Amino acid sequence: MSNSTAHPLTLSDVERLTGLSREVLRKWTIRYRFPKPQRGKRGERTFCAADLSRLQLLAHLVAGGHRAGKVVPLEMEQLLTLLDERSAKQPASPQPGDIEHHTLSLLTMLTSPSFADALEIWLAALIKQVRLGPFVAHVMPAFNRAVGDAWQKGRLSVHTEHRYTEAIVRVVSRAMPDFPGKPSPPGVLMTTPPSELHTLGLLALQVQLRLAGAEVIGLGAQLPVDELLAAVSVYGAKVVAISISLNLDQDKAGEYLQLLRSGLPSDCALWAGGAGCAALPKPALNGCEVFSDTSSAVLRWQQMCKEHLPSKMAAL
Repeated sequence: MSNSTAHPLTLSDVERLTGLSREVLRKWTIRYRFPKPQRGKRGERTFCAADLSRLQLLAHLVAGGHRAGKVVPLEMEQLLTLLDERSAKQPASPQPGDIEHHTLSLLTMLTSPSFADALEIWLAALIKQVRLGPFVAHVMPAFNRAVGDAWQKGRLSVHTEHRYTEAIVRVVSRAMPDFPGKPSPPGVLMTTPPSELHTLGLLALQVQLRLAGAEVIGLGAQLPVDELLAAVSVYGAKVVAISISLNLDQDKAGEYLQLLRSGLPSDCALWAGGAGCAALPKPALNGCEVFSDTSSAVLRWQQMCKEHLPSKMAAL
């Protein structure tokens, strides 16, 4: 069908579906000659499906740091090439020696009587130094393992471990940037099974997915299967991410995953991660995509994102 005549979209439709304001769209039209809306019978501006797809991709790229003046004039094929390049250019990882140094500094601080006042300031400064993406992908997992090991060996008290958790959640949440455009599909829901309280792995994944432009909805911890299935229906999510630690009973974890898989739509992916997944038998993970680190999950989402664009254009 012809995109220029079928299913015209109003300005309000485009604002809602892209997250771009009419002021931004008007400026782009004046400065870069795109988009070029048509006029309806009453003189209102209308847009075609191709306009919408291109604008959604532009919003995604601008949210990721590209300058509007550089990307808005580009054609769709050039924009898709940029998306491929962006996926390939992940932020440089901190060196292992640097991570070890930061981890030792953290443990020293946690055992200091005055750590409570300095911890969040130190974490915030470290995030600025290494950048948020590499921090949650590489530094934060090392911190989590070190704190967990120290607690298990009796070197850290329970209240100190909890203080660390609260501090890193607050600091990482504050470091998240605001995005001007509408997040890109496929949408991701994340939670843990009942009795699973550990959510730092999900926080790291949520941050990395949001930095990649994903629509992510965190549902907290310990969500029952029926509530999670209801949320999938309400939000139209195409991915459900579950975190499982070694503390969760293996039988309960496997039962939760299989009940969830049997209730999810066939086009909704079920992701599982966390140290507890490695201990589960293979039948417990049937129908799941298992990730050993958050960066691999982000790469998988980016692949799904590229697969989603052509199908969305065809549907429109």
